[in-house]
Amino acid sequence: MANNILLNKTATASSFVMPYAPTKIVDGAITPFNRWLCNTFPGWITIDAGAAFWVNRWVIKLMGNAGWATNYNMPAYTLQVSSDNTIWTTVDSVAGNTANTTDKTFPTISARYFRILVSSGITINTKLASLLEFEVYDAPAPNALSSLTVSNGSLTPGFNFQTVEYIVTVANTIPSITVTPTALLPTATITVDGVSVVSGKASQAIQMVPGQTRAIPIIVTANGSSKTYTVRATQEAQVQTSANLTSITLKAGKTTPLLTPGFTSAGLSYTTATTATPVVITVVKEDPAASLYVTCNSVVVPSATLDYSVAVNPGSNTVVMKITSTSGSIKNYTITITKS
Repeated sequence: MANNILLNKTATASSFVMPYAPTKIVDGAITPFNRWLCNTFPGWITIDAGAAFWVNRWVIKLMGNAGWATNYNMPAYTLQVSSDNTIWTTVDSVAGNTANTTDKTFPTISARYFRILVSSGITINTKLASLLEFEVYDAPAPNALSSLTVSNGSLTPGFNFQTVEYIVTVANTIPSITVTPTALLPTATITVDGVSVVSGKASQAIQMVPGQTRAIPIIVTANGSSKTYTVRATQEAQVQTSANLTSITLKAGKTTPLLTPGFTSAGLSYTTATTATPVVITVVKEDPAASLYVTCNSVVVPSATLDYSVAVNPGSNTVVMKITSTSGSIKNYTITITKS
């Protein structure tokens, strides 16, 4: 049987009018004198349950329960919960109320502190608001996980036991990942991708394929029911790197020597002729991150850009352009320049 965890617990409020102190709202008595009376807005009252509880139901008893007219009942209020009395989560709210009692359920959550927010007063007197009783009832721990981690990457969004869908991205150098689920209930059983896993222990290795996504189901079973979490794990595609040049152009004085044959990325050997020196060779790399090392007649040709000023001698000159991709593949493009 569920219990009212707020009965006779510590209460504080933004304001109150004596003798209608905050503690009156959790004393269990239903009389016009056993109530909290608020006179500043927005206002709030907070109850410390003394420890964290799993809860899923709240009850507000208003002045109509003490024999007063319904226009003394508060029309609007909000329930918030917290684990530390600092960060608050809104779990439910009421608007346009005329009933004597609010009795509502919400998704099971764990919290220690419980707060009612009131933004305005009662209909008959907007400067005041009264509550007779504030009750919150405990609930069985949900059939869920308390934590979920992966061996590589990080879950998006961050883990919350109520969130069942996650994504994670791993590098293309990671061949497999493991999943470590921990259940809230010690009696729960867990499977990961169809294989039984001990709560709090890493699962079997789940193989990844570059560029593809694996949907990994994590099923938690206890008390005759199951809850399924899913991690959609994507391995990054393999990076394709290139040792190709996409163009080579030459400039010698006022002339533009032509390559024979015409340039193609696959063509590695060319010839040309010139009467001027130096010859400026401009290249464009298919992979901007690739490195380029240029020599002429076995002497290194330096360059701060992709323009290489080559001093050619009369006769035949051999220019070698060695390009190395980021993955380590190498190509050597050769130009034989004849200076007459």
